[in-house]
Amino acid sequence: MIPGLTNDSDDIFSGETLPVFELTLSDEAIADLRREPYEYTEATLTFEGVEYGPIGIRTKGENSWRPFSQKSSLKLDFNRYEGGPDRFLDLKGLTFQAMNEDASMMHERVAYKMYREAGVPAVRANHALIYVNGELYGLFTMLDSIDDIWLKRWFEDNTGPMWEQHDADLTPEYVDSLAGFQHENGEDDRTSLRALADALVDSGPEAVAAAGEVLDWAAFHRYWAVGGLVMQFDAYPFRFAGDDCHLYFDPTSARLIYIPHGVDESFYYDEDFEARAAGHLSARCREVPECRDAWAAIVYDSLEILESIDLQGYAEEVRDQIEPWAEADPERNYTMGQVRSYQQDMIDKIGARRARVESILGPDPGAE
Repeated sequence: MIPGLTNDSDDIFSGETLPVFELTLSDEAIADLRREPYEYTEATLTFEGVEYGPIGIRTKGENSWRPFSQKSSLKLDFNRYEGGPDRFLDLKGLTFQAMNEDASMMHERVAYKMYREAGVPAVRANHALIYVNGELYGLFTMLDSIDDIWLKRWFEDNTGPMWEQHDADLTPEYVDSLAGFQHENGEDDRTSLRALADALVDSGPEAVAAAGEVLDWAAFHRYWAVGGLVMQFDAYPFRFAGDDCHLYFDPTSARLIYIPHGVDESFYYDEDFEARAAGHLSARCREVPECRDAWAAIVYDSLEILESIDLQGYAEEVRDQIEPWAEADPERNYTMGQVRSYQQDMIDKIGARRARVESILGPDPGAE
């Protein structure tokens, strides 16, 4: 089951309906976004007839970035300005993904559900509609912003240090890089990162044991296992140096825990998810039979969860729910023929997941 608090924002993430967000921006604010797209400017949000403002709005993204005049991925900040709402429902911020690199227009919503149901700390996801100055701006994937509010949903203590891993790995030359591990929460104390990198310089059972002094191996195995099931191969540990993840040092357990991020390119390529795991951490684990076998057992455990929640059926429901709004999206990055083709390909891959896993790892040793 998914842990966490019961909050007002649960309703907008229930998936039963698509929330509608109406944004009002002045000409000056639109000019700000054109000139400095990654800097916040002021807007007003109207949701279910209630106005919230001033709030902060900016564009986001790297390879998927588009200018605001097209369809930008967006971040909303509710406590940026004096006199602002401070919170929307119980949230400091929300993230809206334009799905410019997701031809199915549903990868994130389905993949994040799988992570959460398997017990991996992951954001909530739903689709939403955004209107700007009265005109439909597009269909978006709406996500929790990964901040201290979100951390509290998963961790008893949300004050620990957290970093976004960006084209980096757990080796000494990377862990002190401000660009490779970008500080995002708590004190920027990299003692745990350095200890983990130092442990992984060596190999074998001793290195794995030393890493376990600062890393939650079971949590990493589950993060890695689910990443393989949803084919999140653009992320760590499937890529060296890797990204699309956060790393949180949980003060309660005194262990580092991986958090998935940026799963819009999941489900694209069905590769050998064991051999593909080139990250330093997974490579060291695979060298030790006990560590590798513990991971493989969690792959099968997570596969049973995928089947028990009927992830394939869920993907079909999402497809049907968003279809009219995908068609209506004025800045959709793909033709509807492409969208439907990628959606069906994704659904077919989910349905064939057990056969694919067994072709890579062999028969499930726990099956009768």
